[in-house]
Amino acid sequence: MKETENNPDIISEDDSSSTSSPKSENSPHQSKFKVQVVNAVKDGDTLSFTVESTKVGDGTTKVLERIFEDFEWLHHCLITQNNVNGLIIPPLPLKAEIDPKSAENKSRRQLGNGTNVLVADEFHKECRNLEKYLQLVLAHEVFGTDHSLIKFLSESEPPIRAKIRKGLIYKLSSAVDEARKGNHKDIDDYFQKMRDWVNNYTTLMRDTSNNYNKMVNAQYRVAGCYCHLSTALTQTGLYKDEESMKVNRILANLSLSLDDAKHELETLSSNDEKTLGFHLDLYARYMESVREMLFRRTCLLVDYEDANRMLEKAKPHKRQLAEETRDNAWKLYDDSSEVARKELKAFIKERLLSSREGFTTFAESQIRTAQDTYSLLANHLRVIKEMA
Repeated sequence: MKETENNPDIISEDDSSSTSSPKSENSPHQSKFKVQVVNAVKDGDTLSFTVESTKVGDGTTKVLERIFEDFEWLHHCLITQNNVNGLIIPPLPLKAEIDPKSAENKSRRQLGNGTNVLVADEFHKECRNLEKYLQLVLAHEVFGTDHSLIKFLSESEPPIRAKIRKGLIYKLSSAVDEARKGNHKDIDDYFQKMRDWVNNYTTLMRDTSNNYNKMVNAQYRVAGCYCHLSTALTQTGLYKDEESMKVNRILANLSLSLDDAKHELETLSSNDEKTLGFHLDLYARYMESVREMLFRRTCLLVDYEDANRMLEKAKPHKRQLAEETRDNAWKLYDDSSEVARKELKAFIKERLLSSREGFTTFAESQIRTAQDTYSLLANHLRVIKEMA
């Protein structure tokens, strides 16, 4: 976040991150806190985040120190302490990789395999992602009132947490459930169509986000090539005659123009990440949350159909228990479907509004940077023409 304060050419992150929770438009629920993740400091193998939490109403502000595992534990508590059937859970960002090997791999992606330069840490991205996560959770009418979230944002000491383990058995169980229930035909045409759309759109959004990031990295590499070419143009010869010195002055000015082009291309790439890149990454993860919600509902449908079959086969002395089991399974499924319809309707509306805003801020930053680049290069061209 400090980068935008020192570089007016780079747009503010707040200008492009107003994606809100799907509940914010249609629900009377109001966020209890306003939050900002203002800084991140590397401490060994962990990142320590500074969170500013302001309570709505009395305006009390607290500055809290949290590490990523605290956010991970909060996410775990929100899921396990609430009935999430039918709910689209705001996605928790991935943990940042801050070891030297990851920094080297990131540098090679941006600057090419032959680079010997390490890209500087950009922890403002992690700050922004976690800030958006907290905003989405706070804006949700279920998660926003959870006592674990209130404690997380109001108590100075981080929550006491246990290590979250998802071992081989959990992964195998999830894979079996996915294989057995993932393609189960739905009895509701609306949800069957939504499942088909979500499965297809999730893949497309993930691929789009990945390809967009590849494009941005390619722009960074082109900027690096501008720098190499600029350096090469300043390596003038030893000739001191008038014509050689004139050519050297032209090349020196051309070198300066390449430096400006490099700066503007880096600004363009940074803005691309903060506008459309942020939007695509967020909704690639959000679509996974939608898919998981629909899968949980499908599991409830399978449970209901299994209970129905058990009722048909039940012996007379066990029929009452089988009926109760069937009725309970139906209620869970029906309640989940009702909640899911509301969540999907609000989510789709918000996704369209957010997409429009994401593309708008992206286009505005492209135009603004293009105008700045044109002005700088036009000035260099005028100087070179005057020298010729």
